[in-house]
Amino acid sequence: MILGNFSLPEPLLVWGLFLRCLGLVYFIAIIQLYWQVLPLAGSNGISPVRYKLGQIKRDYVPIKRWLLFPTLLWVNASDRFLKILVITGSVSSLLVMQGGMLSFPALLLCWLVYVSLDIAVGLSYPWDSVLFEAGFLALFLPSLHSLPQLQIEQLPHPAISWAYRLLLFRLIFGFGKFKFWKSNWCDRGYFHSFMINIPLPSYGAWYLWRLPSGFFLCILYLTFLIEVIVPPLIFLGPVYRLTAACLITLLMIGIWLISNFGFFNLVTIVICIPLLDVHASVFDIGFHQGILLIKDIFICAIALVVVVGGLLNFAFNSWCTLTWLHWPSALQIPSAFIRGLLTFYRSILRFRITHSYGVFPNESTAPIKWVPVFEGSNDGIHWLEYEYRFMATNEYSAPRMIAPYHPRLDHGIFYDSYGTNDANFSWSLIGSGVPYEFTHATGVESIMQRLLEGNATVHTLFRKIPFSKDAPPKFVRLYFYRFEPVSMAERRLTGKWWHRKPVGIHLPARKYNKRYYSEKKITPELFHWDAVFWKDGCSSIRVLQHTATTQPISQIYASVVKGLAVDIDLFWDHFLPFIEADKMSWNNLPEIRFQLVTKYTFSEIKMVEIIWSRLSIMMEIKLRPHFLKKATPGMTIDSYFIFGLYIHHIIGKGKKAYERILSYPQEVNAFMDDFDPNKAFYFYAVFWYDTLVFQSRKIRLGQRMGTLKNQKELPGFVRIIAFIGKQFIDANEEHWPLMDKNKRNGIWTIADPTPPITKT
Repeated sequence: MILGNFSLPEPLLVWGLFLRCLGLVYFIAIIQLYWQVLPLAGSNGISPVRYKLGQIKRDYVPIKRWLLFPTLLWVNASDRFLKILVITGSVSSLLVMQGGMLSFPALLLCWLVYVSLDIAVGLSYPWDSVLFEAGFLALFLPSLHSLPQLQIEQLPHPAISWAYRLLLFRLIFGFGKFKFWKSNWCDRGYFHSFMINIPLPSYGAWYLWRLPSGFFLCILYLTFLIEVIVPPLIFLGPVYRLTAACLITLLMIGIWLISNFGFFNLVTIVICIPLLDVHASVFDIGFHQGILLIKDIFICAIALVVVVGGLLNFAFNSWCTLTWLHWPSALQIPSAFIRGLLTFYRSILRFRITHSYGVFPNESTAPIKWVPVFEGSNDGIHWLEYEYRFMATNEYSAPRMIAPYHPRLDHGIFYDSYGTNDANFSWSLIGSGVPYEFTHATGVESIMQRLLEGNATVHTLFRKIPFSKDAPPKFVRLYFYRFEPVSMAERRLTGKWWHRKPVGIHLPARKYNKRYYSEKKITPELFHWDAVFWKDGCSSIRVLQHTATTQPISQIYASVVKGLAVDIDLFWDHFLPFIEADKMSWNNLPEIRFQLVTKYTFSEIKMVEIIWSRLSIMMEIKLRPHFLKKATPGMTIDSYFIFGLYIHHIIGKGKKAYERILSYPQEVNAFMDDFDPNKAFYFYAVFWYDTLVFQSRKIRLGQRMGTLKNQKELPGFVRIIAFIGKQFIDANEEHWPLMDKNKRNGIWTIADPTPPITKT
């Protein structure tokens, strides 16, 4: 076809190029894991996948573990097999590019390898999600001719070609809707700050930041055009579709020049290639094409699953794509049809067939890069820094252009700066969706332990290691810094790229703990309270629930302490009065926590926490009908998380109160008058003290930056975020700069605190 003087390639060539380019993306995505998979998930890595699989195997029957956590690592989770998977996927991607009779099995292997590595590495970034979707749809494309022929053997079914267009629409418009919904069009600082706030900015971003604010306002309007106005053109005629492909490609090139978002730009450009097949249209799907043939019915059914799943995900953003189907509210929808539909998509969630898209808020933040830096010491006084490979570590850390390579440690550290990790009470709203990740220790603390070991495998993730593997440091901490670009004159004079100024402690010093990984393991009782789906599916929790609904109090208590070297009386008569000694005062919590860890061993505290959780689970199953059906007058709690806090409130009243409600659940409102979710969360804080000290500090940072607001439409922990942000202010040092945003134009002014902080 000719548009003006421009001749388009024939459709068979378009789809042949697309499939080979997709093979190239697979190769880039998988081969780079060869150098990262063992440091991240190997037996000596940050989060050994074999530990995680061992926990899952303990808690779920085989059919459930394969469906909920599909991976070939169930066959073998050794370091050698991890490497074999990466090599197999890399070779398979090359075979896809070669084409021929092996192209389909090679595509299938690529997809299986990527799905298998998800549980190990956490392939949850938007570019991972796009590759999962594009790779799954590619399984239903015709085979490729062998090179040197570039064409595909026949045109794809119209339903599949349309599904690719819908994927591109959801991707681009997904980012647009999240970025521009309720946005301030006078916020000129949005992209100005973004140049510095990018997780891994390139040279281009560092230099562009100096341009006048009018330039960034133009970029804002241009982005709105491409991400909001252009995507619908994908479904229109040839000229519109080609226009959309060109503009989206230009946007991806622009993003690549300023940032390092892995292979996001590359895979998005590849998804634009099918738009060159201008013959394909939404109207191409018709009965005249033999839709009643068995193979067409199957393909259309697959397309329908993808389309409906995409529409269900459309309202959400990338951060909750792996969690929202497990929200308690999604499990409690009154409509049987919708519940059934969500149940189906919940069952295939970890096969990563459909996703939500959209990141970054719709308001500008201060042009500051926040970076926690690992530091080691042998005396606790003099500290030496571990240098990241790509994240800024010091004043001389140069911006780099490394995309499509994706350094997952460096990128993850950016989010940990804001407290965004799975050891966070917002786990049920955003995160990986894996319940075993919600632990007292974050992945960053696991890195600290590996550095204390002198672990050579994890050392490979850093550019500079100040201690040898044979003489590791005695202490490791994370110190928090703020980075701002230097002036061009200072850059030429000193060679520096950044002004680096200390803010305070990100995580305090740790010593080597030989029991760290055994202590980090959690049982299903300790899953996040909102992980109701995961707990209900676990065999041990089902036993507890059955006991609570069929057995007397004495048997319930026997089940609560089963397997624990402790008596139930220790909980009711000693532990509970101990933590209530100061009437649950948050101001006295640091002292209470100190006395707790002085009086009890780690194992004893862990056993008491398990008892608390089992008591809560027993009561929850008894009271769940009253919460779900609002069967009791006055039962006004509308959030499952707050429901859990109310149960904690009842337990905190003591043994008699607990037994009363357990025996007479219709009296559930007996203790509602003095219920305060903020006060009831105190019981969590007793066990999760260190986590909440860290999280409260990050809440205050988010509030100062304007990125954290109380979104009342979201249930659960979000309801008490503001309260948690007011706690533990004196527990650790905080020296935030003075930051002020001009609400008329979004421009920030930043000043040092008075007096300036001196690093300790």
